[in-house]
Amino acid sequence: MRRSYYACLLLLLLAVPALAQVTYTMGALELSISEAGMVNIYLQGANVGTGSLMNWGPGWKWEGDCSWEDSWSVVGTPSATEVTFEVECYAKCSFAELRPHLKYWIGAEAALLEVNVTAEKDSEFAGMAWTLQIPISRFAGREIFIILANGSLVKVKLREEHIPGNFSLISLSEVAGWVIPLDEGNGLVYSVLTDLWPQGILISIDDEREWGGNTYALRNWVSQYFTLYKGQLIRVMVYLRAYTGDPSAAVEDVLSYMRMVATGKPLSTVREAIVEGLNLEEARAARASPTMTYTLAAFFAFTALLALLVLYYFLRGRRR
Repeated sequence: MRRSYYACLLLLLLAVPALAQVTYTMGALELSISEAGMVNIYLQGANVGTGSLMNWGPGWKWEGDCSWEDSWSVVGTPSATEVTFEVECYAKCSFAELRPHLKYWIGAEAALLEVNVTAEKDSEFAGMAWTLQIPISRFAGREIFIILANGSLVKVKLREEHIPGNFSLISLSEVAGWVIPLDEGNGLVYSVLTDLWPQGILISIDDEREWGGNTYALRNWVSQYFTLYKGQLIRVMVYLRAYTGDPSAAVEDVLSYMRMVATGKPLSTVREAIVEGLNLEEARAARASPTMTYTLAAFFAFTALLALLVLYYFLRGRRR
């Protein structure tokens, strides 16, 4: 009996990564959000990018418990509706103790992610970056565009061959966002906003084959070489917009939101403007389908069932 319990529990745990996520349609794209708030972006069933907040300790130390978002502990149960997803997490490692709070607002064509990271103790960082990892197998040799704060575009061709020891493709400051063509007619425009960089953020593109990976990392540096003291908070907003055909309207949206930050508007005001432009009620009506409702219900029912199963066998074992 005990052996069958462990086998059942193992199968449930293996199923968690596949089930513990909620998927939203955004234009021609799908956003699949994990329990800890990491977002996978799909076009016609193929992954075209994975977005997450990454942290490095002093000496560019990488510790999964703090550095990799999907390794963060989830506090309580995530909250999801047809147009929002919200979760609180906890992360602790040798260089930091953090309580990130993430919330998504997902419209029909665009989405906003707000990340608030509070330090639970004094925490030292070499870097913090919201990073979009795009697959080399799809993007090698292709062109993407960086939107500068002055409105001009910088074209970057992603090199096909890895040059050992030379992982950096480009680094620029005063950047407003990115244009990423995905196929003949569809693409993604995105921007990372923070009041630490009111004139545009510092970005870099890294070839992660340098460390055995298979993606280009499009990094938006929230800050580098800094201390987040106990109780201090860093706020980051990520605006994602799908486009079909000409991306000009999406680019102008990115520039207008960045100009709000540059002129001293609080991030809360910028957030309200972005959320208002998402037309959430239209998106809610479009998503009010049995498929979406059942997906959300299954997400939370599975979490509750797993917790009850573990509790049941724990109490049963104690009685013995």
